[in-house]
Amino acid sequence: MRVVVTGTGGFIGSVVAAALADAGMEVVATYRRSVPARLTTRNRIRLVQADLRDIGALPHALDAVVHCAADVPAFCPDPQALYTSNVEGARALFARARAGGVRHVIFLSSMSIYGSIAAPVVTETTPSVAPDVYGQSKLEGERLLAAWAAEDAELSALTIRLPGVVGAHSRNNFLSGVLASILAGNEVVASNPGASFNNVVHVADLTAFILHRLNAPPGYDVMNIASCEPLTICEVIDFLFKAVGREPRISWAPSTRSSFSIALETMRALGYRPKSVRETLAAFASDTLREHESTSRAPTITAALI
Repeated sequence: MRVVVTGTGGFIGSVVAAALADAGMEVVATYRRSVPARLTTRNRIRLVQADLRDIGALPHALDAVVHCAADVPAFCPDPQALYTSNVEGARALFARARAGGVRHVIFLSSMSIYGSIAAPVVTETTPSVAPDVYGQSKLEGERLLAAWAAEDAELSALTIRLPGVVGAHSRNNFLSGVLASILAGNEVVASNPGASFNNVVHVADLTAFILHRLNAPPGYDVMNIASCEPLTICEVIDFLFKAVGREPRISWAPSTRSSFSIALETMRALGYRPKSVRETLAAFASDTLREHESTSRAPTITAALI
């Protein structure tokens, strides 16, 4: 199988590209700014620097696209630029993929599409209420893929709405920030200590599912993804402190945002077997500590993690 993986200059895209190549696939790995150093010496990977809005023709005889690329507010603070980049990038990519005869597409969307969530448990049918610009851009990407699937009965397509994805070098989500703070010796400030939490997935589990899903039959599905056996937020943070051998230092701040957990039924029906929150957190802490030890750069651990 020949697969294009976008966004390989980032955390998730680079892990996905490496795993697919390790599984014997031929991978075209696109990146825009940062050369994915971990992929430069990998067999079965061809690196291509490209802005998706002007990607040009894709290689012939492609089988699949895994669309991981996205601008995020942390790196693109201009809302209009972010929206345009994400939407027009997805539009151009899907158009080129369709023209090239691609039969399998996986689009990594976000739980941000739901916006202001009032329900205690989120399902795929939970209404989208006032999402931010990033969420709006991901929702429009979902609509573009759904429109293609509606017109092409041979297409196998899946949208995965991601929660926080963790692993060594993960960033831009709640738990990655928490672990970075812990390892930096800082107190963690959080809210809603008693709220149920399963809004996390380890990048290795996500990648294994993507590999499995690339063999799916035609059709279009949308799924949230998360861990099973929720913990409270207090238990989650306490677990991370203890997993890296630190005494818990937590203070609780008031919050106007309601908390929620993610329903598991759809992901299970589509073949995803979630790990427990404890298993996910343990793998995250272990990966991060192992990476820290291998680089032996304790003074810069915070920068490496976030």
